[in-house]
Amino acid sequence: MSSVLESLQSLAAMVDRALPCADDLAALTPDEEARATQLLGGIRSRIGGTISLLAADIQRKSARELGVDGLAQRRGFRDGVGLIQNLTGVSRDEATRLIRVGDLLETAQAVAPVHPTAGEPRGEPAPRSISALAGLPGSWDAPIGVAVRNEWLSAAQGDALRRALGTPRLSELAVAWRRGVLELIADCWSGQWSPEDLSRAAQRMRASLDTLAAAREAEQRKEMRSFRRHVRTSGMVHYDIDLDPESDARFYGPIRAMLSPRLGGPRFRDEAELAWARELDDDPRSNEQLQADTLVDLVECGGRSEQNVLLSRQRPQVTVAVTTRDLARARTAQAILARHHAGDHTSCPGASFGLPCAGPDEGIAWVDGANAPITATDALRMVCGSGFTPMLFDETGQAIDVGKDQRLFTGRQRRAMATRDGGCLWPDCPMPPGAAEAHHDNPWGASPANRRTETRDGVLLCRRHHLMLHNHGARVERRGSEYWLLWPGRDPIRLHSKAGGQAQLRLESVGA
Repeated sequence: MSSVLESLQSLAAMVDRALPCADDLAALTPDEEARATQLLGGIRSRIGGTISLLAADIQRKSARELGVDGLAQRRGFRDGVGLIQNLTGVSRDEATRLIRVGDLLETAQAVAPVHPTAGEPRGEPAPRSISALAGLPGSWDAPIGVAVRNEWLSAAQGDALRRALGTPRLSELAVAWRRGVLELIADCWSGQWSPEDLSRAAQRMRASLDTLAAAREAEQRKEMRSFRRHVRTSGMVHYDIDLDPESDARFYGPIRAMLSPRLGGPRFRDEAELAWARELDDDPRSNEQLQADTLVDLVECGGRSEQNVLLSRQRPQVTVAVTTRDLARARTAQAILARHHAGDHTSCPGASFGLPCAGPDEGIAWVDGANAPITATDALRMVCGSGFTPMLFDETGQAIDVGKDQRLFTGRQRRAMATRDGGCLWPDCPMPPGAAEAHHDNPWGASPANRRTETRDGVLLCRRHHLMLHNHGARVERRGSEYWLLWPGRDPIRLHSKAGGQAQLRLESVGA
């Protein structure tokens, strides 16, 4: 028996002896429970890394080209994923994730080898450092692997980042991809992001790194929209609908506006709105039933009248954000589309690479609350109609302050904040701008200087997190152009914008 296997068997026996039972855990204080969970999470992470390395090697030794000589095939399994499932008891998706993480860890070993002495304690992880990651050789995703190996990112965070960024379309984009990786890792550290937070931010980053591909994907999403009706044997009618971000803003915006209090949206101030909110709270129907009935009412109303009386009080304000650079791209694209369709591709991107030409770079724009962009040319079209408000970013990414001598934020200020924040700024909260409230970071009673309300004085928080902030003595502090969550007993957490336009501006400011 090898020394490695002997060590693992000893570890398994030690774990069996050390793990407490349910009664032991129940006797822990709340602080001890938190610490115990943290310790076990660290153990799980380190063991998971070793399993991932084994999974990647099993997959490699079970490659299809090996045929019946493959490791999995010799044991009666179709592929390495099936064998890993059998050995570990995890789902197929989890087995696939273990293989991906193992590939990242192998990349880390290739660019920054470490050779711990067998039997020696591992010790504390090295202090995390963006400069150390920036100086690594190898591929654009090497910093992700080293960050996971060094426990600067969890395996789930590293996998979410790598998957959401995808592979650069052109080798020339690899430098920008690595710069985006470093930016996202730094933001993850300061914002204490969950894997879901990191994945959403990486999706926005990917669109900003390659706007041409993002615009093409936006067109493809628009082409994929569909609506299907199916009558089930029970007599219930099922609708299956797929919408692109623009269509979803038109479709779901009115429903969310009308049911705002029940869907976690903003609270209301005047008596009529408060009475309406109380009526919704007392309604015995589930949220799903309310949404279904509201949709039926909207369609019926739209068929009867040219004026949408149901939305006269709660008309949604959907902002379409575009940077000055992408506005120029859209206008340039409009100018050369005729030549493109006539077969003249000299002005189209990619001509020098000999790639099939899909048209000019139209640029991208962002609809409130959406992680996937639309084309900037679509944005120009949308703002010509009703229901959409254009918002143009300057080079700083900060909207112009309205500067009214009042405490409540105006509708224009809220739209500017929605464009800047992209939704509730609370970490790991997916609530879009329409479901958020404006929170003042300068308390009204703290100083007479706080009586003026400007856009920079507030951030967007959903109702639940707004209440949590006030109920727990926490606060949001503005430091220059950054906002930080100061929670009692915790390190400050930077609140990062969830708006795609802001991520894009940050890249443009460093020459991306």
